[in-house]
Amino acid sequence: MFRITELFPTPILRDFKIFIETLMKEEAILSPKNQYLARDLLWGINQQVSLKAENVTPRLDQASYPLFHLFYHLSLAGKLTVIVPGKGQKLKLKVTERYQGYLELTPAEQYFFLLETLWIDVDWQTLQKATYSYRRQEYSMASVWSQLMKCKADETLDIQSEDSILCNELGNWGYFLWYFSYFGFWNFTCNEEELKLSRRNINATTLTPTAFGIAIAPILYKYRDYLDWNKYNLRRDGLTSFEVLDQLIGIAKQQGFNIKGYQELVHARREGLDEPFFKAFVPMVGSEELKQTLLKEEQTFFEGTYTFKVSLTRGIWRKIELAAKHSLDDLHTAIQEAFDFNNDHLYSFFMDNKKWSYDRYTSPNDEEGPFADEVALGELQLFTGKTFLYLFDYGDEWEFRVEMEEISSNKPLPLKPQIVSQKGEAPPQYNKWWF
Repeated sequence: MFRITELFPTPILRDFKIFIETLMKEEAILSPKNQYLARDLLWGINQQVSLKAENVTPRLDQASYPLFHLFYHLSLAGKLTVIVPGKGQKLKLKVTERYQGYLELTPAEQYFFLLETLWIDVDWQTLQKATYSYRRQEYSMASVWSQLMKCKADETLDIQSEDSILCNELGNWGYFLWYFSYFGFWNFTCNEEELKLSRRNINATTLTPTAFGIAIAPILYKYRDYLDWNKYNLRRDGLTSFEVLDQLIGIAKQQGFNIKGYQELVHARREGLDEPFFKAFVPMVGSEELKQTLLKEEQTFFEGTYTFKVSLTRGIWRKIELAAKHSLDDLHTAIQEAFDFNNDHLYSFFMDNKKWSYDRYTSPNDEEGPFADEVALGELQLFTGKTFLYLFDYGDEWEFRVEMEEISSNKPLPLKPQIVSQKGEAPPQYNKWWF
């Protein structure tokens, strides 16, 4: 068994505490475009932590700090922080009361809470976009764990050699090489020539598994496949591990191979879904050290009248009131009417303000959900000052900034969306020369 402390298997727990408690001491203003932490704040925290980003300067943004990019998303997904309005129109990151509950956990419970948050609640596409490696590595993960558990601890592997099974699996994992290193799975070296081109070109040349990584790999492989647990993968209707195994079973049958191992794996993974995430790791650290985790916060429905300011430019905007029961699709229809558009194209709401991100709700007739008519405004955990992007017509890409201006419990609930004020003349949806 392993004894997890603030410094083992890595100093990740100590560094996470430094990160969060710095946010409690200093006002963590976010950048308007990416909602990243301020560069001087990141530079200062980097001087304090053990898992430092090397060769950074005060001018680099959050995407150049893999540890803090991970911590930022873990804290938000774990509800230890929340984005709230700051001074003026700026937003800031605020530590929640839930962090006190985190501190009351044992080190083992803190560690597996962070791992569970990564596995279930974080969008891995968002984590990966900090680098130039956009390969979707999720489907190769089970193969990585199956290879890792066969390795010897502290034996350095040349994963760029042609006979390395891990070469095709890990060579282009980008920041995820760092993320799993921070969790103590392995150490690795980077391709220095690639790094000379850009500090975000993360390509591994060698990998050195740790004893901890080799011990956790079979648990992840057998009971905690990412495809079955991550809510963003499931929300996108991504493949589950059971669909992957069905394909492998079919191939094995055709080629006359024994399928017993696959069938046992299907059974183990289905059984694993019926228990809390952390339970599978108790044999690694002991039942006294790993008894609980932070409970998931129940989704709260916030009643009230919602007032949105929808802006095409600074001088062209409309304010629209809706009830909490109205959907994002209702908001879409109201925006179309407010700007005298024809409602004749697909659209998406990007809740992180990033066009084409996966943090979105799409047209009911789009190919992939989640769909805008399936979520009520009261379910979205909106707050005054929250902004998001409404993109209409994927060809012309009309971009509207949507700001949550007020949630009132004193106003009468509108039966249908209402335009309550406006400024500026809406432009024509189609230029005349198109006709």
